[in-house]
Order: sequence, then structure tokens, then C-alpha cells
Amino acid sequence: MDRKDNQYPQGETARILVEFLEVAITSIVFLKGIYPPGDFERRKYANLVVHSARHPELRDYIHSAVSGLHPFIQKGLVERVAVIFFNSDSILVERFMFKLTVNQSYGLRVEEADLKFSLRSLFIELPFSESLTRVLPQEAAVICKTSKR
Repeated sequence: MDRKDNQYPQGETARILVEFLEVAITSIVFLKGIYPPGDFERRKYANLVVHSARHPELRDYIHSAVSGLHPFIQKGLVERVAVIFFNSDSILVERFMFKLTVNQSYGLRVEEADLKFSLRSLFIELPFSESLTRVLPQEAAVICKTSKR
């Protein structure tokens, strides 16, 4: 196998990454404060308490944006996923980037528990991130974009 093939997430790994991105993006949107706290509820992910969107339009937007990436992540075509916040004048206020690199040189299957354990560190660090603790104005908008290989 060449190096590029080793970075293609297999089906289960791609599913876990999509699930992680959905939870991570929702957590970032929650921490930025552009939606009222009542639009979110607490739930467990990877044995940690995270926030899930209760507001149906927000939940559906994030879910559809991220789940639509699954086949492209599975084929190794997505290099980065950006969460971009704009103000009411459509000017970029802040951007968060997720770089997706999965090295599976040790085997074709990554154990779900091991991968989730590795990813959960982000959720432990999120509330303490200086850039994330700065709340954005409520008129800010969020958009998800991808960068393909």
C-alpha cells in the first residue's frame, strides 16, 4: 500500500469521524453563544458530557452538512472541515479548522473505542480554549465548509 492509501478512513472509521465532527461542531457553536443556551441539551459522547442541539433547524443543518461528508471522508477525499462564523454584514469573524488525517498503516481497522478515546481529548480541552471562551454576537451566522484532496 502506498502512503496515500493508508490515510483513507475505512467505513467504521469514517462513521466515527462524522459522528465526532457533528458533536465537535455543535459544541463549538454552543460555546460561541450565538444561539441561546436553551437551544442545547446535555448528553454523553465518549463518556463525556457534551452539548447537543435541541433546536431542530440547527440540529438538522449540522447533521446534514456533516453526514453528507461521509462518503467523501470514507474515500479519503476530505482533507479539512472548517466551521466559519460570519457577522450580520457577512464578514468573517472566526474560523475553526479540523484537519482529517487517519494513518492506518498498522491495519485496516481502527478500534472504535481507541479512536473515540483519542478524539475525546478535544472535548476536554474545548471549554478551556481561549478562542472558544470568547462569545460571539448573537447575530453571527455559522457555516460548514470542506477542503478536498
